[in-house]
Amino acid sequence: MKKKILIAEDEQLHRFYLKRDIERERADIYEVVGEAANGIEMLKLWKQLSPDIIIADLKMPIFSGGEAIREIRRTDTLVKIIVLTSQEEKYLLEALNPFVDAYLFKSKEKPEDILDKLDEVAGLKQEQTRKYVTSLLFEEEEYSTDISRQVVDKLRKGASNKEIAADLKFSPKYVEKILTELFKKHKVKNRVEFVAKINELKEF
Repeated sequence: MKKKILIAEDEQLHRFYLKRDIERERADIYEVVGEAANGIEMLKLWKQLSPDIIIADLKMPIFSGGEAIREIRRTDTLVKIIVLTSQEEKYLLEALNPFVDAYLFKSKEKPEDILDKLDEVAGLKQEQTRKYVTSLLFEEEEYSTDISRQVVDKLRKGASNKEIAADLKFSPKYVEKILTELFKKHKVKNRVEFVAKINELKEF
């Protein structure tokens, strides 16, 4: 029997490509039984269709994917959940990690990689997600260099967190997380002390 899949993604074109790749490459294993454009529709179709696997965008209008996932996990521990997200939303993943079976990082992986994620959660290949996500969540990695430089450059020019987020197309919470880590690393209490210190040390 084929595994039933529910796709929850607010971008119609992205839903189209996901469904197309699944049906073209894995039609003998999986069947896309429903599509949702927001978290409310995702919950409704989950109740109606009882899917085996849900592919959910983390951020959707009306009711987010994260909120819908938490609601589903109150009563359903069997459905497999794959989250679609982006690198700047990593700060949201630590809280969701216990509820999710696999991840697809839009800016880091190819869209067709969803097939590998499906095979993983369906038990058709070795599970990779936990080790991969744990390394992403808990290591101090790439944003400490290239992304941090961009944030610091804006900070030196007097930009607020909100302005930095808008310019770099990050969420304000992600910018706040980066600055918190930088303040901690350089042992300063605020942005004024931080800018003064990095100017003194000629860092970044």
